[in-house]
Amino acid sequence: MAQSCSSAARSAPKRAAGTYAPPSPLEDLHILDFLELAGSQSKAGIALAMHQSTVCRSLQLMQHQFKLEPRHGSPVCRHGHNTCLQYLRLAYREHRLMEGLLRVGTDVLHQSLLSSLAGVQLVPPRFRSGEHWAELVRHGLLDGAIVSSFCLEKLQLSGQAPQWDGLAALPLGQLDLQLVATTPSTRRVLLPRKGATPLLRQAVEWHGFAVEQHPAACQEPAAWIKRARDRKLAMPICTDLLGTAWIAAHGLMPLADQPPLIEQLWLLLPQGALNTKAARQCLRLLRVQINKAQTMQDRHRSQC
Repeated sequence: MAQSCSSAARSAPKRAAGTYAPPSPLEDLHILDFLELAGSQSKAGIALAMHQSTVCRSLQLMQHQFKLEPRHGSPVCRHGHNTCLQYLRLAYREHRLMEGLLRVGTDVLHQSLLSSLAGVQLVPPRFRSGEHWAELVRHGLLDGAIVSSFCLEKLQLSGQAPQWDGLAALPLGQLDLQLVATTPSTRRVLLPRKGATPLLRQAVEWHGFAVEQHPAACQEPAAWIKRARDRKLAMPICTDLLGTAWIAAHGLMPLADQPPLIEQLWLLLPQGALNTKAARQCLRLLRVQINKAQTMQDRHRSQC
């Protein structure tokens, strides 16, 4: 069985020349990581461009060889975890860093910041709490994460950054979120589950809007837009990241009554990766993009 599983895991479509591929001994770990990050075998298969059955067989192989027991209800390492697997994941991180690559995660609102960055391995976007992002980076499933102040449990004072052992939160800048909908007069807003973005929900409700929770299993942009349109709900976006053409293409309009939704963003990195070339480049490019978006937002305010 081990032989058939390994050969199946290696039957994924060949990658373009010059792109990063995991070392052969780590291919099954690569699939397991994407399974953890994507949330389901089908979504992992889509992200990896392989059949769901390949993901399933690879999972079975890893659980058998590393004696992994599923952790039902756990937000991190749901398919099992132990010290051996932890070291293997950290070794895989070192290989990515050697190749000048960071595996960076974020949510649907901020995925566009990563989509064009060289040296970044994209993973499926998902809304998660700050603690959840920290655990994924600490366990080696991610090398970094863009974390919003809206996904924290408590407000940070000006100049402060969230703190987690062994990790560094590097400031990226501030962005304004805007509520958009097909019906600009609506007072109902579609948001991620409360545990993922508690301060965003608190801010929206404080300004008198009713909140409807989006299913945690549906994280794709198309699912958000469809649910918001079908139920005539508003949804938060960053206009200056997506562009007015994107809003118009989906038939969305800004609400007439806009609450101030200003977020602080950080790049969460393990302490050991801070001085690597990949981390420095990623940090610089993200700050350039966010500074450009901030400049556009300031220009819009001055014109109002």
